[in-house]
Order: sequence, then C-alpha cells, then structure tokens
Amino acid sequence: MAKDEKYKWDLSAGIYPHIDPHSKIKHQIIHDYIRSYITVVMSNQLIPRIGINIVDGFCGGGVYKDDYGRRDHYGSPIIALEAVQETVAEINIQRNIPREVLTQNFFIDIKKENIDYLKAVLTTKGFGHRLEKDIFTLRSRFTDALPSVIKKIQDFKFSERSLFLLDQYAYKDVPFSSIRTIFQRLANAEVLLTFNVDSLIDYLSERDENRKALQNIDLEKYIPWEKLRSFKATMRHEWQHLIQRFLAEGILKESGAEFMTVFFITPGGHNPRSYWFIHLAKSYRANAVMKQIHWKYGNNFSHSMTPALFVGYDANKDIQVTDQHAFGFGEEHNFCGVTGKRIEAELSELLPRKIYDQSHVSFGQMMIDMANNTMADESIVRQSLHGPLVSGAIDVYDKDSRTKRRKGSSIKSSDIIIPSPQRTMFFTS
Repeated sequence: MAKDEKYKWDLSAGIYPHIDPHSKIKHQIIHDYIRSYITVVMSNQLIPRIGINIVDGFCGGGVYKDDYGRRDHYGSPIIALEAVQETVAEINIQRNIPREVLTQNFFIDIKKENIDYLKAVLTTKGFGHRLEKDIFTLRSRFTDALPSVIKKIQDFKFSERSLFLLDQYAYKDVPFSSIRTIFQRLANAEVLLTFNVDSLIDYLSERDENRKALQNIDLEKYIPWEKLRSFKATMRHEWQHLIQRFLAEGILKESGAEFMTVFFITPGGHNPRSYWFIHLAKSYRANAVMKQIHWKYGNNFSHSMTPALFVGYDANKDIQVTDQHAFGFGEEHNFCGVTGKRIEAELSELLPRKIYDQSHVSFGQMMIDMANNTMADESIVRQSLHGPLVSGAIDVYDKDSRTKRRKGSSIKSSDIIIPSPQRTMFFTS
C-alpha cells in the first residue's frame, strides 16, 4: 500500500488513518525522551528556566485511529507538546516559584490536508491559542523549510537547544547534508531519524539510478559497489549485514554528529521490512539517556553491526500485539535481563583486550569511545568489567591512585582502568 493511501487525513470528510504497533513504539520513545531530556537538563534545581525548540519535519495530521478504531491515538506533535507540559508540572511539584520550559514548536508537512487536520486537532486539544505564537505549522518540504526554521531557532533568545523529529517514510526525503547543516549551525541540536534500511538494501544494485539515489542522500561513497555482486553471490544473507555496517558508518560521518544510537524496528506480518530509528547527537549524555529508553522498549536484538548486540522492537514478538500472553509466554518480560547478560559476557572478553591496547583510560572516556559500537549502558559495562577485575586481568583505581576497586559495580566515571601487571596468559595470547 502506498504511503498516500495508508496515511490520509481529510478534515472535511473526517478521515484519518489507523496506527500500527511499530509506530506507537516510536511515539513512546519520543514521549519518554522529551521528558528525560528536560529532567536531565534541569537536574540543577537552581536553573529557573530553559528553552527548547521542537521541529517535527513530517508531522502528519496529528491523530490516528487505534484499537481497531475504538479510540484515538495522537501523533508526534501532540505527544511532544503534552510531554513538555507533563514534565513542567512534575518538576514544579512542591515549589513556591515555578520553573519554566519555554518552547518553539515547528510542525512541517508537505500536504495542505495534513496541516489543516493538525490545526483542528491542536485546537481540540487546547493548543489553538498558541498557533503562530510558539506553535508554527508550515506547509513545505522539510528541506525547503529548514533554512527559515534554523533562523527562527537562532533568533530564539532562550536557547538553540533543539530536537528534530524526522519520521520520513523511506530514506530519500532527508539528505544527510541537511542533518549536517543542523549540527553545524545550531548548538545543542539532536535528531531522531527514521531510516528505512531494508528497503534501501533491497534496492541496491550497480545500476546508475541506484547509485544516484544514494548519492542524493550523501551515502553513495560508503557502498563497496565493485564488490556488491560478489557479496550477493558468496555471502547469501550475510552481505546485507555487512552493508548495514557500511551504511551506519556513513550515516554517522555524513550527519556531523558525534554519537549515534540505532534502534531497529520490525513491523508485524509475515515478510516485514525493518527500519532504523536513529538518534544523532553531539552529547554523550544524550546518547546514554536514549539508550536507557531503548532498553525499556526493546524486545529483540541484532548482531548486524557490532560484536555487542543492538536492541530493537519486533511487533511479531510483542505479546500485547500477538496476544501470546494468553498462552503463558513470558519472554518479553525477561528480555532485558537475558540480553543484558549476553552483552555483558561478550564485553567481558572484548574490553580487556582493548584496555591492553590503550593501557591507561578512564571509565568515562572508555564509555565515550565505545558509545557508537554497543547498546550497553554504563551499568552493563561495569558488570562486564567485574570478572576481569576479580580475576586480575585488569586493575581499576580512583583518579588519585589511592583506592583500588574490588568489584565492577563500584567503578566511577573518573576511575582509571589499566592492564594488570599480572595479566593472564589468556589475554596476553
């Protein structure tokens, strides 16, 4: 089904589309991240206010049908606005002088019908009085609207802090030169991008039009075109995983971001095409917060891009979607523990070797260095270092070299990790 047929809003006819479970997971991630974002930035109780700009580049009509049409599910514009409201209310509990989160919100869509429907939904939800004040609806392609949006953000006296929600349907609507412009021209920008990786890989061939499509989004040079035919002939399914690694490397480099987290999402059905929900940022702390949210919603994993697992969501493994809970299957509830232990075991072997190569690194710097290569958060990495620490493969001291850590869970960000002088033959070999 074409996107135009599936996602159709018509205000005069009262038509609006159904939402799928995999899209609801994206909305949950957006909601939780905005709440966590504000909470982290305002963790210092003395900060009276912050500014934040939210840019939804493919906003749609703002509402969907859910539960077979029995109730409404609101889209990302409403989710973003309500997440800010909820967090402001929460941080002001029991305060005499309220703290403020001042926002500019830009909701962009190329279709007039979608913008008209969104305005009606905004009014119904109580946001109509803010239209053209701090809520701006723009009928435009995202790339065409971007220069004027960046200018308005730069003129916003409270902050250039920005979160771009770019839920493109495929992979062609947002060239990475545009994302690089965001990071070059705005301080403290972050991007959440939908990238339909399976569709792109299905489309790959050595024909000129295929190469042109990737050239248009700045990724053409990351594909080993001269080896593509050989990969397909000799590697069967593995060649797709290899291409994913090349694409991930290209996305990070071309975006201009320093940190990237990939959360893969697989729709329901017999032959679903997975896509990536990518978080791009220049801040390690932002990357770490997003990973915690990904763990919350992950129910599947992938080895495609790294020795340490990447986490994602598969609608076919969601017991709330498949109704398997009626048969007593409880895998979803055990996913995080089992997967965390699996990553922990892999890193217990991998990290000591890397520590021997570096020979002297703080735990905080090690986390920054490995952030783009694993979904492991700081607690998992600490636990993965416990075995090597106890066995004597590595030593960990506080920054002043006065205190030696005895267990992984006690390692602090400023602690220094070094190879043990008594390193085992296993690691030296």
